[in-house]
Amino acid sequence: MNIEQLREFVALETRKKEIDAEKKRIAARLDELEEVLIPQFLENGMQRATVDGRTVYIRRDIRVRPAGDRQAVVDALKASDLEAYVKENYNDRSFEAYVREIAKDLQEQAESEDRILDEQGVIAALPESVGSAVKVLFIHTLSSQKA
Repeated sequence: MNIEQLREFVALETRKKEIDAEKKRIAARLDELEEVLIPQFLENGMQRATVDGRTVYIRRDIRVRPAGDRQAVVDALKASDLEAYVKENYNDRSFEAYVREIAKDLQEQAESEDRILDEQGVIAALPESVGSAVKVLFIHTLSSQKA
């Protein structure tokens, strides 16, 4: 057995574990910073900022969840023009994509009117029965890219 190769293997395994632990610490700190920075971006109406050669930007993802009973969503979708999203249940992903498209159109309109789109604005654009059966959540995260 080549002891030098074995030592190198052990050293690399040890270093890998150290790097994994450091990645976890970094991820936790990034989460902490996101919690304080996202509200600052939103309060200041900022979409992006460039610092130290990186552009940090706020990214919004939209999720839709039942406001109460899932069956109420199924019934509401069937009662509106959105029955295509319903089988025995409704398709979460395709319905969310539909809501994202509505939100995209509303966002463009809001920007042209110099106002901020919120979750209630998206709910109001849905058929009334559907809007009362779901919650629309804006989930914000920060990302960056080379400037």
